[in-house]
Amino acid sequence: MRKTVIVGALAFVLGGGAVFIYLNHSAQSTAYATMHARHHGTSGAASQGMMHGHMHDESTMPGLQGKDTTETEVADLRRIFQQHMDIDRRVTNLANGISTLTVSENPEVRAAIVSHVSMMVTRLAEGRNPEVIIQSPTLDALFDHHDEIETEIEVTDTGVTVIQTSSNPEVVKLLQTHAAEVSDMSERGMAAVHERMSH
Repeated sequence: MRKTVIVGALAFVLGGGAVFIYLNHSAQSTAYATMHARHHGTSGAASQGMMHGHMHDESTMPGLQGKDTTETEVADLRRIFQQHMDIDRRVTNLANGISTLTVSENPEVRAAIVSHVSMMVTRLAEGRNPEVIIQSPTLDALFDHHDEIETEIEVTDTGVTVIQTSSNPEVVKLLQTHAAEVSDMSERGMAAVHERMSH
């Protein structure tokens, strides 16, 4: 069964989200600064051995929390990260944007992908940036331009297709950059996040 939804906002593409993918040390977020310090053992708590690897905990993944994220949103992201090896993703750069295909033969992973994309479409239509702790600065920039993006989503039995376009060349570049970030995450999972956060 196919269902097509046209929305004048950016889907996180798996987003993302995620969603979703890196913050560097120039990020201005206090939450990120704290998370980065804990990740790399520079905070007082970490240096005293109180964190015990908590921030790298692949089961709880505290970095998936955001400003107003729901339990469902966090659970979807957690499943996507933990089972990223079950995701197949293709990205085509267009002159005015991107076309992405994200699928999974694993029904639970597929459901998480579709749920995540659907929720992010709503957030972006409303301009509600979730500000997930490990979120890419590229996604923040796209939220700033959400009214300049046209998004077409097609949900199928195997996954989701997203076409995102803009008449603004800077936004097109952001779309393509973020799509590459999401592809990296879907291929390497949290390793991609940790690598980018360490730069």
